[in-house]
Amino acid sequence: MKVLGIRRGLKYSPNLAGNDAAIFTAVMDELRAEGHEVSTIREEEMLAQDYGAYDRVVTMARSMATLSTLMDELKEREDVQEKFFNSVRGAVVCMNKSLVALQMLMSDIPQPAFRIGQDKKIIFDATNQKGKTGLRFPLWLKNSEGTATMSVDTLFCQTKKEYMEARKAYQEMGVSTWLVQDHVVGDLIKFYGVEGTGFFQWRYASKGHSKFGLEKINGPEAGYKFDAGQVQEYAEKLARALEVPIYGGDAVIDEEGNIWLIDFNDFPSFSSCRERAAKAIAERVVRS
Repeated sequence: MKVLGIRRGLKYSPNLAGNDAAIFTAVMDELRAEGHEVSTIREEEMLAQDYGAYDRVVTMARSMATLSTLMDELKEREDVQEKFFNSVRGAVVCMNKSLVALQMLMSDIPQPAFRIGQDKKIIFDATNQKGKTGLRFPLWLKNSEGTATMSVDTLFCQTKKEYMEARKAYQEMGVSTWLVQDHVVGDLIKFYGVEGTGFFQWRYASKGHSKFGLEKINGPEAGYKFDAGQVQEYAEKLARALEVPIYGGDAVIDEEGNIWLIDFNDFPSFSSCRERAAKAIAERVVRS
């Protein structure tokens, strides 16, 4: 089988470039060890590539502009779209926090109350408070126009003043679409999985490397009991809906053991479980 691997650009691996490169290399090495013919390119080379020559395409690309252009080019080429792991569409959706929140809502996956904003107003309110935006502090403000590459892409706002200042900062950055998400108090966990393979792992967020240090806001873990299998069930359901079998994300466990998914990403670095993840990813890619 001929496999093409697409490396993630350094810009899209803030403080995690080494880890992202390591899982990519591990997956490519695993595929080679299984006897497959493997080639690799940088994501900057994606649009000039002839994908018809490959049986599978394993991509870690995160450029919204490049992936959106490629998605448009492949609209009439379902045979080529099916070669991608993760799907191009799924990768694009995962970079838009608002679209992920809407998909979780449609899939009946528990998440904090949220609102979607565009320019200067709320355009979708999922707080169950009719006629009101339902803003409750503290809350999170998230950029919905691309993967997080700077700390300002995800902001914790404890007061209305902080929220308005954050909104102003987004306006100055040219961010027109954003997500407002309630803050849930509890244990913050990170999870990783490969849909359909049985591979799933979670850890407390404080036990690993942090992109921007936001995990400390939830404070030390209390060790609330919860059903890890239920987290996996929610994650796999979302992975299938988004066509993102190689996934990672974040969830909060409250004091009653309730699970709240707060983030979902395509192809994370799997730094705490790289060897097992690489084998599972290779299995999923080859099996199709």
